[in-house]
Amino acid sequence: MKNKLLLITLFLTTNAGFCETTARNAVVHSALIKFGLAMGGVALSSFVIFAGLTIYNKIFVKQDKFQRLDEDLTKTPKTTEEAIKLFIRKNRLK
Repeated sequence: MKNKLLLITLFLTTNAGFCETTARNAVVHSALIKFGLAMGGVALSSFVIFAGLTIYNKIFVKQDKFQRLDEDLTKTPKTTEEAIKLFIRKNRLK
């Protein structure tokens, strides 16, 4: 923890005394722009993945229009075999 704090302090203050205020502001502005672009890319890729999976589920995954609550879904399985059967039935594994 102490080393991390030292590295962060060193990173933030390196050459700070030698830079002019305009140069330092330009560097900070550039770093903020790069950070914003990176976060925009993360948000865009997250949206693309979400949209792709939504479309995939609507087209390829068969869904029942009316999902019913089975009694066996509300009770806890007592043996390992019952738990495995419940898992397979619940997740539509065949």
